[in-house]
Amino acid sequence: MKNRLYIFMMFSIALTSQIYANEFKVGFAELPITPDLIDEWEDINNNAQFDPDIDKWIDVNGNNQFDAVWMAGFQNKRAAQRVKDDLMVTTAVIDDGHTRIGIISADTIGLMRKFVLSVREDVPSEWGLDYIMVHSTHNHEGPDTQGLWGPSFLKSGVDDAYMEQLKRDFISTLKMAIDNLEPAEMSLALIPTNPLTPIKDKRKPIVIDDDIRAILFNRPDGSIIGSLVNFGIHVELAWDKNLELTADVAGYLRRGISEGIYYNDQLIRDGLGGTTLWLTGNIGGLMTSGPTDPIYDPVLKKMLTKPSHAKARAYGYGLANSVIEAFHTGDFKQSPKPSITVHSTEIELGIENFMLSLGSLLGVIDTDPKFSLMPPFIRYLSEVAFIQLGDATITGVPGELYPEIAVGGIENPIGADYLIAPQEVPHLRSQFPDKLNLMVNLANDSIGYIIPKSEWDKDAPWIYGENEETYGEAVSLGPNTALIVHENLIKLIEESKIKKEEK
Repeated sequence: MKNRLYIFMMFSIALTSQIYANEFKVGFAELPITPDLIDEWEDINNNAQFDPDIDKWIDVNGNNQFDAVWMAGFQNKRAAQRVKDDLMVTTAVIDDGHTRIGIISADTIGLMRKFVLSVREDVPSEWGLDYIMVHSTHNHEGPDTQGLWGPSFLKSGVDDAYMEQLKRDFISTLKMAIDNLEPAEMSLALIPTNPLTPIKDKRKPIVIDDDIRAILFNRPDGSIIGSLVNFGIHVELAWDKNLELTADVAGYLRRGISEGIYYNDQLIRDGLGGTTLWLTGNIGGLMTSGPTDPIYDPVLKKMLTKPSHAKARAYGYGLANSVIEAFHTGDFKQSPKPSITVHSTEIELGIENFMLSLGSLLGVIDTDPKFSLMPPFIRYLSEVAFIQLGDATITGVPGELYPEIAVGGIENPIGADYLIAPQEVPHLRSQFPDKLNLMVNLANDSIGYIIPKSEWDKDAPWIYGENEETYGEAVSLGPNTALIVHENLIKLIEESKIKKEEK
């Protein structure tokens, strides 16, 4: 009898342990990552560029040099003057009982893979993280974290001390998110873009991947723990004359979903609660709302055209309102018993862009270039990833993907440098029709634009009868980048399908 009781107790303990081990959990955390502003300056000629021979400045710390936070994304010499709102790092840790992943999203222009690897290396192994994705929102209203936007073209704008603090903050949020892990349920929604928040494609062919893809994590009582929101637009609506640090569109979306939509401290609509993590979607091309593109603000009841914080607020809150509305109308569908699988691979890319090669060799861009005796002579190691998360997938793209690679519509226009059929086929979204796929640009790296080879246009005549070179190639590694990224993502997707069938 005692033996039977002992066996029964051991069986019960084992069963309980198994149930607990397989329990799906999530944890969220966030911290401000706004750099400190030291010296003050006045933009005398109103060109949003610091010129010590023209502009006035105050040496606050008395060190006889101008201590700047160089802002990224537009022209050189753009030194921050004030803080509009905090830049944030938001982190989610997701654990299905077998696999644990961390997703870090930061309000930065981009983070090179060298930095990403250093973050991973410093994470203690006992935290049990099987994979860490580090993502940049591509914020054009924050500090230079790549080196391209300093006081001159050949002088980096990166503050090494800030980058070290950034790494510590990333790791701190990982630990906080792990400590916050709790049982969760997961639901998904594909949310059509509201006409009030249109995206413009600034380069032909006009192909826009414009839906919102959202994942909500809730407690058994229905309260929201956190959310992942994936949407493709450049985070830059304050534009190039702005000298105030701000999280721009991404910040308004996060605050709107989590805390509610506020205008001048007046609550317009309740939020959903929890912590919201922004993931930038496919933005190559260039997907944006430009300096003359109108946005209607339904609260102010007027059209906003000029770049401003008000325009960023209207757009970000508009996206937030779409997610909140989808929740209240029951558009989120539960993903039962979600499990996690991760597939990632290192890829080798050629740096065929002379200026980017020069920047890498001179150390302006924080990379580890590799040398080859065969062209391309300068090569670079990057990474692509594919994560299955229940009925959702997360595709990690190391740069800014032209949407036609994701949804189709690649062309070979007259004037293109290569007379070839589309190479990056089939389009990526066709590979997972039964899944809600979050395609995350600037994941684990920031290699610039990923342009279909048949649309590559470095030399005249220009495509689509344009009178001058179209934007894109100047900030791309080269014409073969897209093909390599596409080929390896297709391989990862196929690998994940095989593994699923084996299970």
